Amino acid sequence: MRYQAVGLILSLFLVGSAQAQPAPTTSDMPLSERRVSYTMNVTLDPETRTVQGTQQVTWRNPGNVPVQELQFHLYLNAFKNERSTFMKESGGAHRGFTAEGNDPWGGVTVDRMQLAGVEGADLTQQIQFIRPDDGNPDDETVISVQLPQAVLPGETIALDIDFTSKLPQIFARTGWQEKADGSPFFMVAQWFPKLGVYEVPGQRYLPEDAPEGQWYTHQFHANSEFYADFGTYDVRMTVPEDYMLGASGVQVEETTDGGMKTLRYVADDVHDFAWTTSPAFREYTTTWRHVNLRLLVQPEHEDQVQRHFDSAIAALERFDEWVGPYPYTSLTLVDGVGGSNGMEYPTLITCGTVYKLPAWARFLELVTIHEFGHQYFYGILASNEAEEAWLDEGMNSYFEVRIMDDVYGAGAALDFPGFQISDEAMQRVSYTKNDPSRGQVFARAWDYPHGGYGRNSYAKPATLLKTLENYLGWETMHQVWRTYYDRWAFRHPTTRDFIAVAEEVSGQELDWFFDQFVYGTAVVDYRVVSISNRNVSEEEEPDRFESRVRVERKADAIYPQTLQVRYADGTTERKEWDGRDQWYAFEFEGDQRIVEAFLDPENHILLDTNRLNNRRVLTSEADGRVGRKYQLKTAVWLQQIFTLITGLL
Repeated sequence: MRYQAVGLILSLFLVGSAQAQPAPTTSDMPLSERRVSYTMNVTLDPETRTVQGTQQVTWRNPGNVPVQELQFHLYLNAFKNERSTFMKESGGAHRGFTAEGNDPWGGVTVDRMQLAGVEGADLTQQIQFIRPDDGNPDDETVISVQLPQAVLPGETIALDIDFTSKLPQIFARTGWQEKADGSPFFMVAQWFPKLGVYEVPGQRYLPEDAPEGQWYTHQFHANSEFYADFGTYDVRMTVPEDYMLGASGVQVEETTDGGMKTLRYVADDVHDFAWTTSPAFREYTTTWRHVNLRLLVQPEHEDQVQRHFDSAIAALERFDEWVGPYPYTSLTLVDGVGGSNGMEYPTLITCGTVYKLPAWARFLELVTIHEFGHQYFYGILASNEAEEAWLDEGMNSYFEVRIMDDVYGAGAALDFPGFQISDEAMQRVSYTKNDPSRGQVFARAWDYPHGGYGRNSYAKPATLLKTLENYLGWETMHQVWRTYYDRWAFRHPTTRDFIAVAEEVSGQELDWFFDQFVYGTAVVDYRVVSISNRNVSEEEEPDRFESRVRVERKADAIYPQTLQVRYADGTTERKEWDGRDQWYAFEFEGDQRIVEAFLDPENHILLDTNRLNNRRVLTSEADGRVGRKYQLKTAVWLQQIFTLITGLL
């Protein structure tokens, strides 16, 4: 039997069975190419902390030449022992959590793999571990499977796979954890054999004239996240009857038998599937337009239910207006445990909070809004996070800032009595407090210098995108985002694609910006050096002054500047400068002395690493420099506290 026939039968079955189910998306038509599909039947054993399962996975060859091998991710093997690439790079620590305890390890085993519907076509012995990134012989997070017959262009192959996933103790996103009261919690993520992406000529960076496609199946690194093809998922999960369960997609069935229950979820036009379960969860629901929102919250956090929903709806509303429609009909919010929090999966996010979190500390809101934003950049646009992390984390951090500050105002991040700090300021402090010249934004996630992943994929991109918005204006930037979404949803865009959209919409050549701050390591720092006034009037004539303001470009970045001067009578004047020279003197002539000079007076260039040297005042009036100095120090301190608390969520 040819692979195509198997795929056709499966496709007809899936389409027929889906017609009577609640719709996972708002569209009657596929939103993506749906190159893959997964049908799974799995059972959780809470005692052994294992998921035993079977899956049938289908893959369609999107290329123009036959493909002789398939490649799969076995992400869970990152937690198999201390010798995996993930563990070596992370040192067994992630976001403040560590791998420890009597039973910290996990992993996934492919027990059987064979061609679906073909007797004797066992492929288990054809499985080989490959290490395309670092050659680490102990890393087992990617496998290659040679096929007995090549998959022809446009043809579909189906495989039956039996697998066993042993969940690790949670310290990085996935696994099990026992709460203080003894109740178990399971976050089942990166948990099944998952096909990599076979890119065809012309897709992303593969040249259009390339003779064949290429697998992009990176190992699981400490900093990298995920990249996969869009498809459909039909998953049955069996858990103890008293457990509450949430998963990607929508629930379509539930049955019980012998103290166990099986829940069936389906998800369309997504590139991953995750689920969570615990007997401790409390369930709350609400709706927003076409979206059913569900919150699975820990009992000790039930007083914060409305905060979860309010922040999620704020994000839904603004992404819908500013970027594009949310195409799914469900969104599940999970109040996770330990290192499972602050993570995104299709239509399911882990938020997290702490007991009696005060309203002035908006960490819950920030994390919820941030993780929801990933539904767009990780989920719908789905760039290759391993190779271009900023297209997800950075763009999402930018929108986190916009939404937090739009909803909650000057105290968006912290609204402590007597001190407010916005999310924009928090991101900027995170960018400036570390040397921004260390590492460029455009880099593979595992190539960032030590400690550089957070700065170069979160804070720096958020700051540079807000700076770009200030340069282009919000109306133009708004249209950039709408066009980017409309053109690239479900198509895996690249940095190059985003730049092309920005230039097209703005009508400007923007290489000068992106070359410096995305592809390069340029740093912005301009300062006012001096103000001088010389009275050139003759005797018995009104005062007339020749004034000069000297400025300096202290760092290597070149950025257009606006200088505002204030005269002794309170009037102001502005002049523009291209910012290219290392030194520049602005010259003025008039009947008033200049008493103040201010570069970038509206604080549009958030990339400027030192705002304290942008202003100089000649009068004795308070100029706020001392106050700003200590405010900056306080902001740094608060940012460090904020980072610590976020890591503990």
